[in-house]
Amino acid sequence: MAKVYVDAQAVRAIEKGAMIIFKKGVIRTEGEIKPGDIVEVYSRGKKFLGKGFANPNSNIMVRLLTKDKDTKITKELFRERIKKANEYRKKFLGYKKAYRMVYGEADYLPGLIVDRFNEIASLQISSAGMERFKFTVAEAIIEAEPEIETVFEKNTGRSRRREGLPEIERVLLGKEKYRTIIEEGKAKFIVDMRGQKTGFFLDQRENRIALEKYIKPGYRVLDVFTYTGGFAIHAAVAGAEKVIAVDKSPQAIEMAKENAKLNGVEDRMEFIVGSAFPVMEEMTKNGEKFDVVIIDPPAFVQHEKDLKRGLRAYFNVNQAGMKLVREGGLLVTCSCSQHVDMQTFKDMIIAAAAKAKKFLRLVEPYRVQAPDHPILMASKDTEYLKCLFLHVEDMK
Repeated sequence: MAKVYVDAQAVRAIEKGAMIIFKKGVIRTEGEIKPGDIVEVYSRGKKFLGKGFANPNSNIMVRLLTKDKDTKITKELFRERIKKANEYRKKFLGYKKAYRMVYGEADYLPGLIVDRFNEIASLQISSAGMERFKFTVAEAIIEAEPEIETVFEKNTGRSRRREGLPEIERVLLGKEKYRTIIEEGKAKFIVDMRGQKTGFFLDQRENRIALEKYIKPGYRVLDVFTYTGGFAIHAAVAGAEKVIAVDKSPQAIEMAKENAKLNGVEDRMEFIVGSAFPVMEEMTKNGEKFDVVIIDPPAFVQHEKDLKRGLRAYFNVNQAGMKLVREGGLLVTCSCSQHVDMQTFKDMIIAAAAKAKKFLRLVEPYRVQAPDHPILMASKDTEYLKCLFLHVEDMK
């Protein structure tokens, strides 16, 4: 078995619980390593640290699966971990039909994401090593949760391309089924496996449900970057008089319209296909105001090198959003950029508020992703979603 030797910084991270080793932390290797091979990891002083999948062509050199030298990486290991991850969501967290079943390294399965939507499981693999086991993984999903009848392979996106893996969308195992309807708080949503990501953004579930208690009869609500209408539908179902949902994707807006009809709120909703900045600028120019504005954009910062430019985009969209909030209204603002931590996000919001001449109060505790997307305390990479509920007033 090939060996990988890492520097002191990587050793400290692994000893604290990290499961991912970046290429910059590798000192040297021994033996030939092909993408997906299992390797052993050692310190400079030849102390055994763990073993896992390697990919010399990726920025993530090794994804650790175990820190026990005697543990064998077999089908049984994947079956055991998938079952344990599912039981954690159902028995400890209390999820029933729609939840993230496996969340990568936070479930000791780096490179694997599984989302459950009723009888359909959506599987995403971003590791050359995990790719070799994907049929085993699909079988293990159904064994762990017998109510699941379809495992859909949603293997697309940037992470696959970075790993040198082909993009594939298909039913991997079970019945040919692509659509289902899930319940979330007071709302219902259509989930289509042929949509973006794993079919639906489950990570914002608790934040969308939290919005419901702030909606009052007669409220006007603006949901920017609405995708398939997540926050917007919750606002309408909770009693808002008028909800405007904006997204640049015509396909996403069509699905949002279907969701509005499903919930019986289409008469109180308006949908705009367009980019956030020009739409918001036009609204400001027309003197429009809203009781609640929600800003939930895609990740503006994909890499550390994009941090400055991405923060500028967050600054601009939040400043524009604050101008549209009625005096005494609510701004719900989010970032799913892994490279923007909560403090950096807060600092950006403070700067945007100063520029917009707004006074902000934190209404809810700092919110993160839903608990079925566990945050591994030793790995900051597993904590990516930030969501702030802010009361907005004009600066006196």
